[in-house]
Formats: sequence, structure tokens, C-alpha cells
Amino acid sequence: MPITRTNGDERTRWSIFSIGLVSQEPVLFATTIFENIAAGGENITREQVIEAAKLSNAHNFIMSLPENYDTLVGEKGLSLSGGQKQRVAIARAIVRQPKILVLDEATSALDAESERVVQAALNNLMEKTQMTTLVIAHRLSTIRHADKIFVLNDGHIVESGSHDEIVQIENGIYRNMYTIQQMRSKEEEEATALEAEEESREAYRSSFVSAKTDISLSEVENNDLEKKKFGMLDIAHLCSPEWKHFVYGMIGAAVHGVSFPASALLVSGMITSMTNGYADFQRTQDYSYLSDIYDKVMVYGILYLGCAAVMLLFVWMQSYNFKYISEKLTTRLRNTNFEALCHQNIGFFDAKENATGALIADLATNATKVALMSGDSQARVFQAMFTMIGALVIAFGLGSWQLTLIMLAVFPLLVFGNVIRGRQIVGQGAIADELADSGAHASEVLTNIRTVVSLGLEETSSDKFMELLEIPMKKGKTEAQINGIALGFSSFIMMATYALVFWYGAKLVDHGHITFTQLIRTTMAMMMSIQGVSGAASYYSDSETAFKSGSNILSLRDRKVPIDSFDESGLKPTKVEGKLEFKDITFRYPTRKEVTVLKNYNLTIEAGQTVAFCGQSGGGKSTCISLIERFYDPIRGEVLLDGNNLKDLNLNWLRSQIGLVGQEPTLFIGTIAENISFGLHTKPSQEEIEAAAKMANAHDFISQFPDGYETQVGMKGEQLSGGQKQRIAIARAILKNPEILLLDEATSALDSESEKVVQEALDKVVALKRRTTIIIAHRLSTIRKADKICVVSGGRIAEQGTHTELLALNGLYARLVESASS
Repeated sequence: MPITRTNGDERTRWSIFSIGLVSQEPVLFATTIFENIAAGGENITREQVIEAAKLSNAHNFIMSLPENYDTLVGEKGLSLSGGQKQRVAIARAIVRQPKILVLDEATSALDAESERVVQAALNNLMEKTQMTTLVIAHRLSTIRHADKIFVLNDGHIVESGSHDEIVQIENGIYRNMYTIQQMRSKEEEEATALEAEEESREAYRSSFVSAKTDISLSEVENNDLEKKKFGMLDIAHLCSPEWKHFVYGMIGAAVHGVSFPASALLVSGMITSMTNGYADFQRTQDYSYLSDIYDKVMVYGILYLGCAAVMLLFVWMQSYNFKYISEKLTTRLRNTNFEALCHQNIGFFDAKENATGALIADLATNATKVALMSGDSQARVFQAMFTMIGALVIAFGLGSWQLTLIMLAVFPLLVFGNVIRGRQIVGQGAIADELADSGAHASEVLTNIRTVVSLGLEETSSDKFMELLEIPMKKGKTEAQINGIALGFSSFIMMATYALVFWYGAKLVDHGHITFTQLIRTTMAMMMSIQGVSGAASYYSDSETAFKSGSNILSLRDRKVPIDSFDESGLKPTKVEGKLEFKDITFRYPTRKEVTVLKNYNLTIEAGQTVAFCGQSGGGKSTCISLIERFYDPIRGEVLLDGNNLKDLNLNWLRSQIGLVGQEPTLFIGTIAENISFGLHTKPSQEEIEAAAKMANAHDFISQFPDGYETQVGMKGEQLSGGQKQRIAIARAILKNPEILLLDEATSALDSESEKVVQEALDKVVALKRRTTIIIAHRLSTIRKADKICVVSGGRIAEQGTHTELLALNGLYARLVESASS
């Protein structure tokens, strides 16, 4: 296709829309399935989306969901299984029929049957459109019919040609890889699922590490927080450890507060001296009166300067101590909030209202909002209280009681006006709350910027961001108009009050009821007190938001957690054999209460056995792992370890006996050595870390990094490839040396040679120590040597036995083998 002369942006946009990309780890956005697929192009119709979904073998499972194509996939697509997400991502890539299609392990998350159908659909699409396709794959079956195959080693192309050409190269890398996979093919190499037949059972599956979470219905019913009442007494209680700072702050606030009416005495005395002195000079033309004015003003000035010096100390006392209390409160509440989140059971985080972004936003802002009611706010309240007391003493005792009563009568109106002034600043927090959706959208876009760029969604994302800003902008305009009217009213009331006070005060002076000094003294003292009280009141204008935030924190802290990992109760057996029993287990999804994932599920795993699960997606394989880890509890029935109900065991002790390697490994920000060491109670030696890495076939690639084991893995391990991350996760499980080892598609991200070496390493781990091992796999080559293979279908164990025994049954397992072979 010829490229016309365009500017740089148009050329970049053309190139992006000419390329379709499907990555190894698909990224979906928190919107509907339709919008996720339609994001692959411009002006995409519903018919085009459906056609793309059919080509990617996604249409059937989409139609089984409650809202079909309008089903929300959740944050990062958590409502869908790995295979479902991958098929939606493939549909998104092909919906615009790009000129170039890049498949980076695009079918790695699919079972054999789905992979076969999707691969056939992709081949058909490429033939129809003459699409240039670049395939990156570990499974050679996906590239066997490619026009040209390139074999890479150490960053160089070492072999190239068609399959038939390079498979003939003696001792060639491709030939060796092909031979290994051919041997596995003869031994029922690949795992698969009969997912299409019972896909309607699958909906909304999610689980811990693999982003597929099985949720107990009984737990979901307890996810609603019982709201706690929260007020100033709670804030006072939380601040009680800093009572000494409170006393010092109160002393500073008292002196600071009294200083305002005291300064009113000085100002009124200065004005009176100047006024009387100048009046005497006008009456007598005696210049000595002018000298007296200068001398008196100097005295008042020195007194004012002394007052300022005193304030330097006491204002510091007030500000520092109350600010200290505020910061301590913020830290204390934020720690309480975070600890409360860490206490929650896994099911809590599956609720829609408990999305990661919302919880992080609350963690960042709740404590700060509550702290607004302490610190400066408390300081100003106590300061205003002492200011008011001092002003009333001066106004009634040394001023005019008549003017004081008038000003007290209009006092509520003046305070109201100043509160509105304060709300104009403090009330911006309400608008900030409206920005949460736009912030969540920005976070999602920036977190998945590679996917956004590859789909050419920069402009679309920007438009949506602007759309989300419309609501707070409109609310801001409305609030600005209200504030403008309120501020105008406030200014009018204040000026009108001044006019009334001076008019009436002048009449009192004229009639000899009060002196000019009393007029100035009363007016200055009361005006300063009104400003002080109004200022303090404005700080409390947003108290509702602060109390709501405090209520959220305490409600979360006091929530009764069904499965609390911090609970110290429970049994801690001194010896673990590793026998696991599932007795009459029933388990359901919270979003599909009518679908029972496990139904009267019974299974016994003897100590030291290696047991493998295979079967359809959504059949309950990952659910078993979740129940063993006690991420969730069954609705009915019980899970036993060496005869003990898991509910009776200490949760931390239980999980310390278990090593888990999931399909999508999770790495944390830090070094490779730190990631391998996570989960251990004692710090391992470098030799132990390296030994675990060697067994996981990770040592060689780690050693190639400049910093070796001190290499930073980045956010979510983004500096490493999928296979490298998986091997580090395996090394972490090996180093833990658990009594029970759970492998949920643990080798699915590895290439053939690495998988072979890692599988051998895992076999050695099992052989070195008598441990119970549970394997979930699609590739039958990884489970054929298991002591027992369980075929899961419809929430029950449909078949169980050794590989040879199950083949002899000619049942579901045999069909899986037949499907893989075809």
C-alpha cells in the first residue's frame, strides 16, 4: 500500500492502525466486552464486533454471559478467565482487519481445542486478506505452516526457512525443539479443555494470582460494611496520645486568641490619642499637642511591637503543636486503614465497590480529610474561643454594651458570610471527589500505555478523559455562581453592619452616652472576634466529608473478617503429613448464584501424592487451590488437612506450609533476590537463593544481567519476560520448601526447552522431599506421570486414576487426549 505524503502524526496513526497486536498477557479495559473489541478500530459496528468474536472463538462464551456483549469485564478484565481475555484481545486485534498482525504468544492461554479453532480462524483470515503475520510462539504447532520461520538465539537469527527446510538441519535448535515436542505429542503432549460444550458454566471466573477469583457466596453477603458513627469525640480519642502537645498548643492558642482584642485596645487607644490630640491642636493651635500625639503613638507602637514579639513565641507554640497532632493523626489513621485492608479476606476485594483504584484513593485521602478537623482547625477553634471571651470582656467592661448587643444580634449573619468564604476554598474537596472517575481512567490508560498506543487509542482516551471532566466542571460552574452570590451577600452584610454600628455609635457619642474611645474600642474588639470565629467556622464547613471518611476507616477496621490472616488463633500442628480431603464441598459464584461451581465435591489426596487436575475451564480446578489456600471457605462441606478442618488451623501457619505458583506470576518492585526470598520468615543466604534459581532454570538468565540477583524487576516485573517471571516465581516456591506444592499452570509461559528443564527440576523437588503436590495443567505432558489424575467436569470429579487407567476408560480424559492429538 503506497504511503501518501502526510505529516508525522498522520503517518504514525496510519502505521498503528495498519498493525494488530495480541500480546502474551492481554490487557482489557474496565468497560463492556463490546467496547473492548470495538476499541480495535474506528467507527466499528456491532456486526463487525460479532464477526470478529466469532473468528476468535469468543462469540459462544460471550452470549452465555448475563449481558452478552454489554457485560462489564471489570478492572483489568478480572471477570473473565485467562482464555476468555485472550480471545477478546484477538477479536480486538482483527476487528479492523489490519495489514500486519503480530501475535506474541497469542494462543498461549488457550486450551488445545480453543487454540485449534482460533488458529484455524486466524489462518482463514490471513488467507482472505493477504495479511502479513508475525508470530512469536513457544508452541511449534502454531508456526509450523508459516511461510518462513526464524530461530533466535542470543539476539541473533541462527536459522531461517520453512518448517520442512530447517527441521532437516542436523543438531539444529529448531530440530531439537521440534523433536522434544514430537515426543510429547506421542505422549499426549498438550492439555486441553472441552470448554465450548459447557461454556455457560464459566462466567465471571476469577482466581488469586491468575486473575480468576472464586468467591464464596457466604462471604460476599458479609462484604457490606456496617457504618460506624464518627465525630469530634472520636478525633479527640485518636489524638489522646499527644495530650502534652495539646496542652502546649492550647496555651499558645489562648495567648494568640486574646492578642486580637488586646491589639484592639492598642489600636483604639492610638486612634483616640491622635483624634483628641489633633482636636486640641485645632482648638488651641498649640503645637505641643502635636508633640504629645507623636509621643503617645510611639508608646503604642512600642507596645504593639512587644505584642508582636510575644506572638512570635505563642503562635509558634500553637501552630507547631497542633500541626504535630494533625500529622500524627494522619499517620495513625493511614496505618489503621492500610492494616484494615490487609486484614480483609480475598472475597472482600472482589466486590465492585472495592476495586483497587477506589481503595487506593480512599487510602490516600481518607486520613487527610479527617486530619482537617484537627491541627489548624482545632487551633483556630480554641483561638477563636479565647478571642471571643477577650472581646466580650473588653466590649462590655471597657466599651459600649449597647453597641455590643447590636453586633451580637447581627453576629450570626456575619459568621454565615465568612463561612461561605471558607467553603469556597475548603469546599473544593467536593469537586475533587467528582474527579475520581477521571483519575481512575487516567490511571488505567497510563498503566496500560503500551496497549493504548498499540491500538491507537491516545485520542479516544483523551476524549473520554475530557468527557469525564464535564461533570465536575459543570458542578464547579454552579458552585462558583452560588459562591459569588454568597460572597456578595457576605460583603453586603459586613458593610451594612459597619454602617449601622458607626451610625448608632455616633448618635450615642453625640448624646453623651459613650465616648469616642468606647466606640472605637467596642467596634474593633467585636469585629476582630467575629472574623476569628468566622474563620474557625469555615474550617468546619467540610466536616461532613471528614466524618464520613473517618467512618469509612473505622468501619473497615471493625469489620468482622470471615478469613483473617492476622488471627493468631487456631491449631499449629508440629508435624504435617500432607493428606488433603474434600468432603461434600459445595461452592458457588457470587455473581451467578444459580451456578454451582463445586457440587457435592469429594476427593482424597494421600500424603506425598502428586495429583493433577485437568478438564474444562470453570469446572472447579482453580477453586480447589483457592480452598486449600483458604482464600475462600466452602458454603457447605469441609476441607481437611491431616484430619483437621482448615477452619480450625492457624491461617498463617497453614499458608506457610503451602507453596503456590500461578499461571500469571506476581513479582514486586525490588530485586530478583528479594522476590525469590518473599514469604520466608528468615532471610535466606545467597547460596540458598541461587540454588533455588538453578533448580527453576533461572540462574543462567539472571547471571547474564549486569547486576545479577540485584537486578530490579520493575513494576509487576515488567523488566522481565513472561517466562523469566514464571521461573522466578517457581524459584520462590522452591526456596520456601513447602509441605504442599500447588502448581496452577506453572510452566505454561515457558518455551519447550525451559519447560523441560523446569519440569525436571520440579520432579526433583518432589523426589527430594516427600510432599503433596497438586498440578493444574492444560498440557498433558506435565501431568501424565502424576500418581493420580482427576478429570473435573460440572463441578465434580468425573474420572480419576493414573494416565494409563484413564486412557483405558475411554472417557473424558481419552477425549482430551484425542482432541489434543487432532
